[in-house]
This record gives sequence, structure tokens and C-alpha cells, in this order.
Amino acid sequence: MYRKNKNLKKHIPNFLTIIRILLVPVFAILMTSGIKNAYTYSLLILLIACFTDYLDGKLARKFNAVSKFGLFMDPLADKLLVLATFIIFLQIDILSNIVLPWMVILIFLRDFFVTILRSFMKKYDISMVTSNISKFKTSVQMVMIILLLILLIFESTLMANNVFFALKTFMILLTLFTVYTGIDYYRKNIYLLLQKMK
Repeated sequence: MYRKNKNLKKHIPNFLTIIRILLVPVFAILMTSGIKNAYTYSLLILLIACFTDYLDGKLARKFNAVSKFGLFMDPLADKLLVLATFIIFLQIDILSNIVLPWMVILIFLRDFFVTILRSFMKKYDISMVTSNISKFKTSVQMVMIILLLILLIFESTLMANNVFFALKTFMILLTLFTVYTGIDYYRKNIYLLLQKMK
């Protein structure tokens, strides 16, 4: 019985990751639904997704349940949520001067590159070297998304020019930082991959 419970606990982090992936279409549908308080509900969904991200990592370490599935799907879930959100933001007029197409393209290219690199390393059974700055990047992206959702929810009281300027500056810096983390991934992992491919 103890062993059964222990094995069950080891699956909880992966289950939470799957929930986070399933929340992405729910979030997207809410954001584009046009229903009353859609942005408020979307913010709640996002906060739940952020909590599952925090919880699955914590439980994986606690139960010694770090798996290949989790190592690949956990960051992929974050990328799907971030990219889906920024693509939706491109369609919203009030955010059109904050979230710009070139920013979303750069974020997409960075995530696409890192995912391809991770796939190649998985193929050659190499553990990808991660860094704290990449985890920090994801946290900052979520903070940015939360701030933009708050702007949408309280649009009438947050229309000041200085608010828009601050958010646009934050978004530019976030985009550049995101690209830098991709370069950092390449620098830390490409040598390991090339050595294995020889």
C-alpha cells in the first residue's frame, strides 16, 4: 500500500503539467469570447496555471519524481501559455502599442529554437543544462501578462500615458531578455550536443 501511494505521488507533478497544458485553450477561449468579465476570468485561469507551475516543480523535488516527461513538457507548457497569450494580445486594440509583432516573433523564435535543441538533446540522451535566469525569465513573462490583464480589466482607470510607456518599456526589455536566455541555452548546451553527435 505504501509503495502504491509512493508511486501515485510521483505522477502528481506530471498530472499538474498536463492540467496546465489543458488550461491554455481554456484561457484562449475566454480571452476571445467577448463575454462579460472575460479578462477577469482569464486572469484567474492564468493564476491557477502559475500555481500549478510552482506546485509541480516543488512536488517533483519533494517526491523525487523528476521525469523525462516533466523535464520536456513542463517548459513546453509554459511556452504554449506565454505564446498563446501574447498572440491574443496582438489582436487587442488597447495593447497594440505595447505588445508588438516583432516582440512576439522573437519570443516565438527563441522558444522554437530551445525546443528543437532540447529535442535533439533528448534524442541523444543528454540532460539539458538549464539556468536560473531562464526560470526567472518565465516568472517575469507571467508578471508581464498579469500586468497587461490588469490593464485590460481596469482600462478606464489605467489609461494614463505613463502607464503605457512603463509597460511598453517593460515589454521591450522582457523581449530582449528572453532572446538572451535563448543564447545562454545555446552557449551552455551546444558543446555537449556536438560532442555526443561525433
